[in-house]
Amino acid sequence: MTRRVTRRGALAAGALALAGCLDGGRGRGQRFWDDPPSLDTDGVSRALAAPVPDRPRLVPVSIEPAVSAAFAERVDRLLEPIPAPLPAETLPNGAIREQIAAGRDEARAALPAPEESLVPIRRAERFAAARGHAATAVGTWAAVTTEGDPEEVTAGVGTVRHRTAETLETLPGEASDPLAGAAVYGPIERWLDTARRRDLVGGSGEIAGSANPLRTGETVGEAERVQSHVEIGRYLRNRYERSLSEPRSVDAPLREAAERVGAAIGDRLRELHGDDTDRLRQNPGTEAFLDDRPVPRDAPSVSLLSGAVYRTFDELRFDPIPVDDWTPDHPATALTRTALARVRLRALDALAARIEEGETMFPTDAAAVGGARDDATEAVEKLATSANPLARWLGAQFRSLFAEHDAVLAEGDPEARPVAEAFAGYQWIGLVADEAGPVLSSVNDAIDSVG
Repeated sequence: MTRRVTRRGALAAGALALAGCLDGGRGRGQRFWDDPPSLDTDGVSRALAAPVPDRPRLVPVSIEPAVSAAFAERVDRLLEPIPAPLPAETLPNGAIREQIAAGRDEARAALPAPEESLVPIRRAERFAAARGHAATAVGTWAAVTTEGDPEEVTAGVGTVRHRTAETLETLPGEASDPLAGAAVYGPIERWLDTARRRDLVGGSGEIAGSANPLRTGETVGEAERVQSHVEIGRYLRNRYERSLSEPRSVDAPLREAAERVGAAIGDRLRELHGDDTDRLRQNPGTEAFLDDRPVPRDAPSVSLLSGAVYRTFDELRFDPIPVDDWTPDHPATALTRTALARVRLRALDALAARIEEGETMFPTDAAAVGGARDDATEAVEKLATSANPLARWLGAQFRSLFAEHDAVLAEGDPEARPVAEAFAGYQWIGLVADEAGPVLSSVNDAIDSVG
């Protein structure tokens, strides 16, 4: 028998309730997975027949072959000083040797081939990753030999930080319309803002500040990767702006749209937190989404809700979302991340409603798993191929959710529990894709109000 709990009981029991202690004593009643329904997973890998939607194109200009070649040549130049092979006789320290070898291998694996079909943002990310790995390898090598200087591998952290901030000040650039501007400049702002707040902080903040060769190499790699994002970000901005026949400033409408959607998020957060509104961005707990009706304890649907709530609020806590009187610095990033947060919150409410109706999200058979995945791929494909640039941006976020679940189904003989969790995960993809429509409508209304 499936053990059931209510929101009232969860609230009374406190935080430990979600760990399975709601009944006031262990051993009373069964959890869902103590006696689950039967599931034949034979042939479940056939659910992978439909391909994951292609990564949508957000930037309507390409990276010119000469620019791609220059980035590839930079990787080759970085790796040139490192001996190949690199035996233990040359470098006895195993950890250092492993970091150098791994960086070199990962740089070559990340470097896109000229003929490889990649959208501009993905190609830019691959170049940045390749340069970062290569710089980590050569920075580590230079830190333990007399044949190089880690500080000469790339620009210093302070210099890169300044270039990052300087580039951010020029964004968003002009665009054909606000939604196109959000899609083009949102990822670039995100690269640089994340780098400034996370990758270029901590420790000594400079390449020469660590006596640990491993950390020195990592610092060199981080600086080089961010420098690559700065260079390609400026290039894409300039190339996109030159392609516009009727450029327009999009800063004001992007801010207005983000604030409009952010206000709706603020209202929902106040509802979830009740009287405790001092920490709106904090996780209110899964029970805040459920009412007093009984829900199946520990079922895939409930586990999905718990994980989705955690991930949503983990990002909402730090994302540039205009709640209350706070105004984010970077409007393209603010609109994209605010729209994503609003979609997730709406999907959480939709999921909670299904749980309250008794939905366990346990598949009846392998065909049901395939059906859920097909529905998810169709929903994301619709977003990824939309004429609306912000819809395509959302589609890009949701397509990445397939990887973990697809890996489970690709296993030779997966167990019932991970298959059921993948089934629930596909339904979550469908939920967030479905909730994108109302959010996109509210964004359009906000932009139209600015004129």
